[in-house]
Amino acid sequence: MITMDHARGRDFPVVRAETKLGVLEVCSYGAHVLGWRPRGQEPVFYMSGTAVYAHGKALRGGIPICWPWFGKHPTDAQHNPSHGIARISLWEFVHSDETADGSVQLVYELKRPGFPVARYTVHMGELCFKASLHTLDAPNPLPFSAALHCYFSVSNYQQVELHGLGNSPFTEYATDAVPHQENPLVPAGHIDRIYHPLPEENIIQLHDSGYGRTLQITRKGSCSCVVWNPGREAAASMEDVQPGTSDHFLAVETTAVPAEHINLRQGENHELSMCINVLPLCHP
Repeated sequence: MITMDHARGRDFPVVRAETKLGVLEVCSYGAHVLGWRPRGQEPVFYMSGTAVYAHGKALRGGIPICWPWFGKHPTDAQHNPSHGIARISLWEFVHSDETADGSVQLVYELKRPGFPVARYTVHMGELCFKASLHTLDAPNPLPFSAALHCYFSVSNYQQVELHGLGNSPFTEYATDAVPHQENPLVPAGHIDRIYHPLPEENIIQLHDSGYGRTLQITRKGSCSCVVWNPGREAAASMEDVQPGTSDHFLAVETTAVPAEHINLRQGENHELSMCINVLPLCHP
């Protein structure tokens, strides 16, 4: 069953799909995936209970969309929002499909003068979730970057293992970073890394013994990955991070970062997508 409510206000409609395969919730503000809970599983995404639903502010948790730039605007950071316009814009809910097996597909679009059209499709299947961000018909040449900023729900982020990053070079932006176990990565404290180049064919696996599962992530249109957690100290000062929950998420982002030097020509398209499969706990 697919329903829509406006419990958070007229400009924050939420589509809720509940079938025999699980529950999926998406807010039209930011086309923001608020949650996905496969049947019989813990939630796959962390969503802060103190997220602020207000115009001009990004929601904390779930999957914010960074588009059509990641980080600062490439030419005018002073007059443009960080991480683009997508996550702070009201998207149009285009349509939904529900099949007899319980699979659900939701489609959203964002049309703004001077920007390409963005079409976002999310799909819930059996222990499987896919998100595809299509950038269509760029009206002008565009230096392009984007991210699907996934906040994964974990039992304890300092006890999970992240496989698939291999020996990819990374830049660490956390000034107070502590040593982490590498390859597989076991985060500890504040971590803020961009892995690039990270070949698209690399399969990323998040092993979580506390939840007894592996989240397997495959990517398309992405040759990089961001891994982030603010650490307990910084999280305590963030009003939109629910107190005591910073140990229970790890952001692993499917990205096309500026260092990939993607320059869309006029009329050109781009697809950034990821597929998440929930598997029994496994090790490579």
